[in-house]
Amino acid sequence: ALQALARDLGEKPSEDPHSPLAKTCACVTRLVGDLDPRYAQALRRIEIDGAPVKTFADESGITANNAAVRVFRARAALRRDVEETCGACSANGCADCDCEDAPKSP
Repeated sequence: ALQALARDLGEKPSEDPHSPLAKTCACVTRLVGDLDPRYAQALRRIEIDGAPVKTFADESGITANNAAVRVFRARAALRRDVEETCGACSANGCADCDCEDAPKSP
């Protein structure tokens, strides 16, 4: 999921476990919890659990197209929230983020 977020933020994913992108930014984890519950659920099932969009759609009682739109909007909302919370460091995939000092989203 962090690699997908890094791609969304314009960073190249890294398989190196010592890469700054390999470390989970606490802001991302916290901000997912602040999303609309439908968006958070879509990200968790599709991005973290690896469920196919069709499976998530069936579980949620929505069409696959609706599920695809929901996860697209969830990614966009998370990207926006990370950019607002982490500021300039989000351009680097939050590699330099001091998450303990980052402000809580409104």
